[in-house]
Amino acid sequence: MVEIVLGVAVFVLAIAVVGLFAMMGELSSKVSDRAAPSGLEHAVVPHPHPVPEAKLGVEPAEWPDELAAVRDAERAHVVVFGSTCLTCGHIASGETGPLDVLAPPLAIVVACPGEDDGIEFVTRHPMVTAYPVVLDVGAVWLTRNFEMGTSPGVMVFANGRLESAHTFTSAAALKLLPADAHAGR
Repeated sequence: MVEIVLGVAVFVLAIAVVGLFAMMGELSSKVSDRAAPSGLEHAVVPHPHPVPEAKLGVEPAEWPDELAAVRDAERAHVVVFGSTCLTCGHIASGETGPLDVLAPPLAIVVACPGEDDGIEFVTRHPMVTAYPVVLDVGAVWLTRNFEMGTSPGVMVFANGRLESAHTFTSAAALKLLPADAHAGR
């Protein structure tokens, strides 16, 4: 009986996290639309903001195989997209610029309610396939290890430990990360 109750609780929490990704994406898309209207060459680019709930200094016990280069690097970046996030779609399509402003290795984690949703996101945004991609169904890996429930986001790792986590609204904003987040570039 306890297993059933815990199983239902975990399922409800996973659905809630996916809902939070969607709400943050909607909010981010509204902020970016006002701050940087498309077609303006000299639009103001909002700075990335730290994700206060992210557990900094954590090194996960288990890593997806696709993130081996991130785990083993002196410094690496992981961009977090939510498959239901509109801003994530704009960034992943390349509308706001390339992701290569970040020093390699760079990988992508797509938080998605189901594997099919993640596959559809990657298919619609082929730019992300230039990097290793992990589909994180229910955002389980992100939330369990880092309490990272925000998208779009960028996580900076140093020797496999989460050093910083930021949310951003355009690829151009990645140039505005704190200087230590770009080290190695």
